[in-house]
Amino acid sequence: MKTTTQSEPNDGVQAPHRPELLMAARHGDRDRLKRLLGTVSPPVALPVGEVVLHVEDVETVGVGVDDDDDAEPTAAVVTSAEAVTVALDSVLHVVASSGDEPAFLESATAVHARASHLLDAGNGKGDTPLHCAARAGMVRMVSHLLDLARRGGGGGVAGDAVARAFARRRNSKGETALHEAVRLGSKAMVEALMSADPELARVVAADGGSPLYLAVSLGRRDNIARLLHEHDRGLSYAGPDGNNALHAAVQKGKGN
Repeated sequence: MKTTTQSEPNDGVQAPHRPELLMAARHGDRDRLKRLLGTVSPPVALPVGEVVLHVEDVETVGVGVDDDDDAEPTAAVVTSAEAVTVALDSVLHVVASSGDEPAFLESATAVHARASHLLDAGNGKGDTPLHCAARAGMVRMVSHLLDLARRGGGGGVAGDAVARAFARRRNSKGETALHEAVRLGSKAMVEALMSADPELARVVAADGGSPLYLAVSLGRRDNIARLLHEHDRGLSYAGPDGNNALHAAVQKGKGN
């Protein structure tokens, strides 16, 4: 699904020194991206003033699984040399939020093949490409990015563990992509994320808000909240300021 008005990854201003790379990402132009990122052979000369992402021998996606399930994984950060907007969005952030038609999925794969660490890298607000795809409502892109993480981890049990850690990445607000899926009200996206990590609804934001609390406070008890429960009976009920999902339900009931 591609929205009519494309979502900006972080409402960032375009970096003027990389316009062709930015536009190729926004339009899902896989072949152009490959040329600009130097993934075709022989290399194609770039236009004067064009800058290629500089990546030095990065191996797979930079996510790991800690033995402590409560430990928050450390995410990579997009560097200024890799950013295509002043908000530190990488080319993968832009692709992920711009569409989820085949051309965009193929573009994401092409970028990942050249710079796999960008899959896990946060922009200026700590959002990974997964956060951006979820916020923009790109369900197929969310599934595709999770699959890239799984394949980057070698597939099988090890790949599942990498995808799980990737799904748990938090932005500067402490939110995972599941918070965005709940906010959007997308059952398909919630399914995709919780299939990667059935316990994802136990991760709360920096303000203490759980995905369940968010769902209830937004009046989505009968669809999203129910779906979260179906995936994990041990999910968090926590909410900000000592409140919880039950408090939110009572308050929502009073408002009806």
